[in-house]
Amino acid sequence: MRLGTIFLAIALTLTLTNCTYDFSRRYVQQGNLLPKSTIERLRIGMSREDAGLLMGNSLLSPTFNNNRWDYVFTWRKGSGKPEIRNLTLYFTNGRLSKIEHHP
Repeated sequence: MRLGTIFLAIALTLTLTNCTYDFSRRYVQQGNLLPKSTIERLRIGMSREDAGLLMGNSLLSPTFNNNRWDYVFTWRKGSGKPEIRNLTLYFTNGRLSKIEHHP
């Protein structure tokens, strides 16, 4: 009961003093991190397993085409314009055959 009273007092204090959180300073990050150093380690001809160990699981799971892995990273500060990075890996016979990177 005492804990509830403390939270109520804090909420009332913040409301009455017009304290607000500035959402324009928030950083929003979603998806797979795509560091340049990791992408540079990808090599045509490497196995699907090695590419998976290096890049991690694709958050866009390959439902219909397991020969294409898509990685997406989105970053935005507050209400600013989002920065979007895409990486697509193509496999042929279990080997990396093509890399498309859109920074």
